[in-house]
Amino acid sequence: MFIRSIIGVLSFLLLLSGQAMAETPVYNFAIPPWQKGRAVDDIRILYKPMLTWLGEQTGSRFNFIQGRSYAHIIEMVANGQVQLAGMSPVPYVLAKRMNPEVSVLTTELKWNKDKTRLIDAYRGYILTHQDREDIQQVEDLAGKRFGFVKLESSSGYKYPNALLRDRGIIPAQFFSDIFFLGGHPRVTDAIAAGSIDAGATWDFNWSQAEKKHGQIFKPILETPPIPNLCIVAHPSLPKSIQDKIQGLLVNIDPALLKGLPAQGYAVRPDSFYDIVRTLVDQEEGEK
Repeated sequence: MFIRSIIGVLSFLLLLSGQAMAETPVYNFAIPPWQKGRAVDDIRILYKPMLTWLGEQTGSRFNFIQGRSYAHIIEMVANGQVQLAGMSPVPYVLAKRMNPEVSVLTTELKWNKDKTRLIDAYRGYILTHQDREDIQQVEDLAGKRFGFVKLESSSGYKYPNALLRDRGIIPAQFFSDIFFLGGHPRVTDAIAAGSIDAGATWDFNWSQAEKKHGQIFKPILETPPIPNLCIVAHPSLPKSIQDKIQGLLVNIDPALLKGLPAQGYAVRPDSFYDIVRTLVDQEEGEK
């Protein structure tokens, strides 16, 4: 009789637990593959503290999804397969073009070079190997092998491509070979291995690559400031939760962001990304 009572209590508790789980809304959070070259599980672990905390604070649960490609995450954000996403500037602009109801909640903040203040922009670079004495400036890359990230990548293609064209350099005619490597770490890995002569990436990946390969890279071109990555929401995420997430991220404990590009978040208007729209429109006008 006693055992039967215990079983009954446990069954009741399991039923309540199942009902609670069923009532907890589940949303998808995605990021683009800018970190391709690193294990997905490693990236998931980095985002887990932030997503767990956001879930606890909003009474929700967030599943982590890594986009297969930039085009994939643009599509997922635009059509609502994911409700929340961390996106670099160009993919955000393209997703909002597909679905104007997609909204930016926060913009990432990061330390400046001197670590004296948090800033809302980053830099892209064209890097080569420190030992390449034959490469001191962009013009020295004529006839060399070059690595971009993806056509939709801000610092991995859009910005460096625009800067090269401003110098009268048409990449397809200037380089002997062009490779689209799919992720920023793959660009710096290829430079380190000598399989490309130079490549385009961003400051965060450069710092990560130095931890992996040492201080073997040198810059030969730097982009103007690029608006930082942002957290965006699809309209299927309830507005009340969007507002709550926005407020939470602005006040997030930096310890929850350890290993991520962001050191914090700030609210910036959609117009903050207009400079990126101009770049995209200029490139499309040249085609």
